[in-house]
Amino acid sequence: MAALGCYLMFSPIWIPSLTARMYDNARVLELILLILLVPLSLAPCARETIISFWARFDRSVRWCMAVLVVGGGVSAAFSDAPAFGIQQIALTMLLGWLFLSVCAIVWRLGKQAEMALAAATCAGAGLVVLSFWATFIQALELGRNFSWVSPFLEFANVRFFGQYQAYALLLVTLPIALARLTWSWRAIVYFVAANFWALQWMVASRAVWVGFAAAAATAALLMRAGRLRWLGEQGALVLAGGAIYVVFSSLVLSTPNATQIPAVNSIVARGGESTSERVTMAKAALRLIGEHPLAGVGPGQFGLHFSATGGAHPHNTPLQLLTEYGLPAGMAGIALGAMLVLFAAGEFRKSTMHRPDAVTASLAAALIMGLVDALFSGNLIMPHSQVLLCVIAGWLTGRSALSARAPAAAFPHATRVALTGAAILAALTASILGMEYLDVIRDMQYPPALRAPSFWQYGRFADW
Repeated sequence: MAALGCYLMFSPIWIPSLTARMYDNARVLELILLILLVPLSLAPCARETIISFWARFDRSVRWCMAVLVVGGGVSAAFSDAPAFGIQQIALTMLLGWLFLSVCAIVWRLGKQAEMALAAATCAGAGLVVLSFWATFIQALELGRNFSWVSPFLEFANVRFFGQYQAYALLLVTLPIALARLTWSWRAIVYFVAANFWALQWMVASRAVWVGFAAAAATAALLMRAGRLRWLGEQGALVLAGGAIYVVFSSLVLSTPNATQIPAVNSIVARGGESTSERVTMAKAALRLIGEHPLAGVGPGQFGLHFSATGGAHPHNTPLQLLTEYGLPAGMAGIALGAMLVLFAAGEFRKSTMHRPDAVTASLAAALIMGLVDALFSGNLIMPHSQVLLCVIAGWLTGRSALSARAPAAAFPHATRVALTGAAILAALTASILGMEYLDVIRDMQYPPALRAPSFWQYGRFADW
């Protein structure tokens, strides 16, 4: 819980100087968390609770997970760049272990775990807001040109920040729903949430807006008790963020050497280019599916077979799964996403049938918002988005099991050994291949032609 809380709190603004590339730093930070969780969760009590949640799932869920991993492994073995594929499968397995770990943490610790997760997520958003305003005010006082480049906002429009926000925006106010905060603390949380929405107005990721519309519509249709209050609170925060954006934009444009806000710059400069690029990538993905229907081109290897645009992934998670993993494993991955959406929708209705439940509503809405965003941005290649998806899904699953007296009976000893062994193997594989990649690219130049992030910054470089 401590390791996960630190990641949620500091990862939005703190990227250690472990490599020369910012995106690679973010990936390394994610891998440190995931690899660290494996030995920490192998204590007998923790291990048994984690595995018991695997036993709790329907057989269809377990089969889809197994087909995704095994099918992806076969695809990697027969691909042009096996190292690319193997590291992606190792990451997928570690993320699955993270999901099960969060389920176990929430079930074991209950409200303590929920408060820790909520506080860490809110604090992470607060540090982003604090960093942003401190940088802006300093530039304003010194009469300098305000720079949009910072440890996080350099990836503002689509690559990084908007895809993190797609999962985090609706979670910022959870401390208010979980605890009886004083009015002063509530004001601070609402201030952070409004400013976090203001940053979304500034970077204007259109896929995030589509995701929010889908989440709000689902809440309006399925929530029972507390629906108007939840929708009203979220809508008020969105409008408050818009008001902050209007004031901020007038301040920025009135300063000497003013630079355009990313939202304005992207819409004016790119026009319809973004949409046309996505159509081009979708057509290329469909062509590759036709050429490699069973095994795909290999996990993480869309960029090695496509270079018509700058993207090293098709910006659509279902298409990416089908293209890279092949139809059998790709359909299993899509089925898992569909099950998550149906589960979230069911929790919307079930948890609010008799009384308001803002926590479950926010978690379910955040899950739907992020997955809908993934249909347009492919956010599940991004480190922060991957971790947040597993945390939200695990939190929601563990929360739904809180009323159960004990987890489901554990599987036989051989199954327990297989699951823990798979987690250890994935951690070792990710560690070895990660160090090998970082050793190779340490002294490499930074040519723009290779700046197409996928798993690593060099999304089209497979010679390591």
